[in-house]
Amino acid sequence: METKNFPLDFVKRTIANLDRYQGEFEFTNLLNCTLGLIILPYEKGMRGKHPQSVWNTNLNDVPNRPSFQIHRFEPLQKGRNGEPKYCKKTLKVLLQKIRNGLAHQNVWPINQNGEFCDVIIKNYFDDEHKDRDDPDLHVQFSKNELKDFALFIANAYLKSFGES
Repeated sequence: METKNFPLDFVKRTIANLDRYQGEFEFTNLLNCTLGLIILPYEKGMRGKHPQSVWNTNLNDVPNRPSFQIHRFEPLQKGRNGEPKYCKKTLKVLLQKIRNGLAHQNVWPINQNGEFCDVIIKNYFDDEHKDRDDPDLHVQFSKNELKDFALFIANAYLKSFGES
């Protein structure tokens, strides 16, 4: 079966998967879905109807942003001379840093009674910062917080394309 718009179909199917999954590996499924829902908008263009779309909004000003623990969010990027410089703290930058943390496997599950209860995700600007355990992002999600966040990102992505 061919789809007309894979990115939108993927997001819709992932939302359905999150809503319906009741297997033994719920947290693992949630992490996998979250990774897909973060990578897709970031890689396929976080476009909005205007430059002030939710993606470009300061993280503290994002309407209805689900809660989770932000231990550190001081995003860095390479400046002209290769030196680190601080980025704006937007939703787009947060997603980029979470995406990088997941992709580079800077993910630590927190277990309670043999079951995942939380997950920590960190991102390091470069290897020197990683050696010092100096992340530019350190967030922590409970299972419910991660699901709310994943669904928030999915719905924001659909909305940016005029879908609901």
